[in-house]
Amino acid sequence: MRITPLCLACLINRAYMEAEMVTKDKEVIYKAVEEALKILAKRFPERGINAVIATEMHRKVYEIIGCSDPYKEVKKRANELVIKALPEVKKVIEKKEDKFKATVIASIIGNTFDYGVMGHEVREDFISFFKEAFKKGLKIDDTDEIKELCRGRVVYLTDNAGEIILDTLLMKEIKKICEKLTLVVRGKPILSDATLEDAKLCGADKIVDEVLTNGKGAIGIIDEELPKETKDRIENADILIAKGMANYECLSDSHYTTAFLLTAKCKPVAEDIGVNVGDMVAMLKSKK
Repeated sequence: MRITPLCLACLINRAYMEAEMVTKDKEVIYKAVEEALKILAKRFPERGINAVIATEMHRKVYEIIGCSDPYKEVKKRANELVIKALPEVKKVIEKKEDKFKATVIASIIGNTFDYGVMGHEVREDFISFFKEAFKKGLKIDDTDEIKELCRGRVVYLTDNAGEIILDTLLMKEIKKICEKLTLVVRGKPILSDATLEDAKLCGADKIVDEVLTNGKGAIGIIDEELPKETKDRIENADILIAKGMANYECLSDSHYTTAFLLTAKCKPVAEDIGVNVGDMVAMLKSKK
């Protein structure tokens, strides 16, 4: 998915927000936003993939503010919220006959733990929000086809901290039927995305067959940054489970068979998929 004019406002807002998270020095904040603008002014006319451009921008902002993980406390809070809610989440899932679909929905609800998307709010009363969203269900529901493909080699591409805890519920269902399950997290902190530390915190590393990274910690999947082992797993997978909007942006036009599990939290992504903002989708795109 290519960058759109609306993406620019969201990206600049994020640059400002993460700078303000770690410093009150107005000159540093000005410099961070200025450098972000320079990158966007240069890259926007190319109309490249939004997540790739955003990765470059955020890395520059982190360099200027002198912080490699400005979202550290935000991620910690997200994990705490989901851990606290997990017993109630499991009760909701246990009542459903189709556990695979129920855990797919649960994992997609977790995709709302995305901080900095303009117009999107992360709800602190998570369990109340979870129950409301679960009743709403999926706007696009390809879970039956996704489940069949999960009987082979599966690569699970995570998104946010907090969200990854709910992902473990789906991972357990996949592990029951798959040949091999590979988990891929961010190689370095970026935004509120899950890293190896988050995978270990929620025990995901004990569920899957192996945990790999996307290399340098890009937002989503950037092929040229992938470690060879990760690239091989993705190339040879029967299906990719791609969580969140950044993975959608990177892979929506790829040749991989991919299940996109996400909440459409912004207009550009929602329009590209063909749904409304706030809709949840479990959408399968088969190999081209």
